[in-house]
Amino acid sequence: MQHNTRLSAIIDHLLRRASSIQTVRLAVGELVSFTDAQIRKQWEESPFAHIPLTIRRVPAQQQCMTCFEKYQPKQGEVSCPQCGSVGAKILVGEEFFLEAS
Repeated sequence: MQHNTRLSAIIDHLLRRASSIQTVRLAVGELVSFTDAQIRKQWEESPFAHIPLTIRRVPAQQQCMTCFEKYQPKQGEVSCPQCGSVGAKILVGEEFFLEAS
């Protein structure tokens, strides 16, 4: 199984303060290629397997570089729903961070 290096870094961070952790919540952008199941599997292989893990998926948001319309891409669609142009800046959706512990 491929390991998520960002999750590995979060686990390493948590190991430094392990005594006070009761639950962990991650914010994961919907454009992150790892599924919730893959993240949970890696979590279950960590020293924190006994601690509850919550994953909050953050919806993607893009901005068209032609008309500057902001939109949520639908199922991998790459064209702007306003003008049909292809080429957008990703504003939100690539996050992977520790939200709370």
